[in-house]
Amino acid sequence: MKRFLVFISLHLFLFLLIIAYQAQANDDDWNVVTSDEFIVTTKPGEVIWGDKLSLVIRKNDCARMNIVFSFSTKKENENIKNLQNKLIPIKINGHEEDLEVEVIMVQPMFGYMNLVLMQAPGLKNIDKMIGSMMAWYKTDNFFGIELVNNSRFDPEEYFDILNNNWKLDGLPEKITEAQSICYGPEMTEPS
Repeated sequence: MKRFLVFISLHLFLFLLIIAYQAQANDDDWNVVTSDEFIVTTKPGEVIWGDKLSLVIRKNDCARMNIVFSFSTKKENENIKNLQNKLIPIKINGHEEDLEVEVIMVQPMFGYMNLVLMQAPGLKNIDKMIGSMMAWYKTDNFFGIELVNNSRFDPEEYFDILNNNWKLDGLPEKITEAQSICYGPEMTEPS
């Protein structure tokens, strides 16, 4: 039952992303989109504009977020749907670390490409994660995710572009806005 609810929630989330993408097609800034269950702060990529970096806050847990991002690909591979529910390795800002993300959805788009939606494992404390992301951004002057090779996965079999970058300018303010929506007008952040 839990997997089913996660599956439904993720499909709802993808629907929100597609709606947000269409509604904000000419906007390069952070966008905040709300639904009954989520507040999603999104930013289009610099390498692949349609790919989004999304920070997802559940309305019942306003102090933590999930990091979700997409990579679209035009590379033809009949086995791309097999990536769903698999862990694949990434680098953030080129740093060699044992980071893996879970592929939560593979969705065909426009008849010639696939959108692959991935999420970092677990919920992150918003203040700590935004602090880390901004530290990477200020140190390296970019925030980027790269799909990398390991003994179980070769990204070049599935993806034509292996990296994307996002400008994080304005992120702390947008996350504060998203959290204030989450907490509501009468509520304040718990101590």
